[in-house]
Amino acid sequence: MACASTEDSIRWDDKGVPHSIHFRDKYFCTQNGYEEYRHISGHGNGLEQRLGKLDPSEKGTFTIIETGFGTGMCFCCIWELWEQFAPKSWTLHFISIELYPLSSADLDRALSVWPPLAEYRKLLSAKYQPFADGIRDFTFEEQRVRLTVVFEDVVVALKKIHDENLAPQKADAWLLNGFSPFANPQMWTTEVFQGMALLSKPGTTLSTFTVAGHVRRGLEAAGFCLAKIPGYGTKKQMLRGVFQTTSPLGRGWRS
Repeated sequence: MACASTEDSIRWDDKGVPHSIHFRDKYFCTQNGYEEYRHISGHGNGLEQRLGKLDPSEKGTFTIIETGFGTGMCFCCIWELWEQFAPKSWTLHFISIELYPLSSADLDRALSVWPPLAEYRKLLSAKYQPFADGIRDFTFEEQRVRLTVVFEDVVVALKKIHDENLAPQKADAWLLNGFSPFANPQMWTTEVFQGMALLSKPGTTLSTFTVAGHVRRGLEAAGFCLAKIPGYGTKKQMLRGVFQTTSPLGRGWRS
């Protein structure tokens, strides 16, 4: 499925908050969205500690896969953590999926709400361009960051990431950032969890804002060990997970 036209993806309310037209929900909370993303995606995956423990004598790649690029806010938050904690010899490969991409101008406008992300917003919006479908790379060599966006439906995108070996050492962490299971059920299906299992290794972590029962059960069936931990702001709880083994669910793509 090709992605939708960018001008059909977003509307702005009278307070300047961006909302998804397709999912009838806002992209973030303007009161504490920055802190919320840092907590759920960064703290939820233990990134501060993990990045700080990377061996500075190695030239490695740390791979994060995200479901739902949206405004690029999570990417910018992780980029900030990367600059703060990761050794200079390592590269961040951030792979994200987006079926309804924003234009570069809308992305820049949405991220301008957050002063701590100003540097990353400028770098991102200067290079980022949505595409009708397929895989596109945006490389920031000086910052040791590579962004790959797959402009497809989530199941198609996960299969492409697997088949085209975009994550040769598999994911180090997953960020499940799609709209809620109620608003966007296609993002939280058995097929998605199956794809995640194929792209994970023992020790791969995940974090997500939702604690919905069918999401927990689906991730556990795919081989993730889960725990509820405190959320942030209006999100009282969230999920943290670690991949332990390849379950029958994750041994191959369904036909």
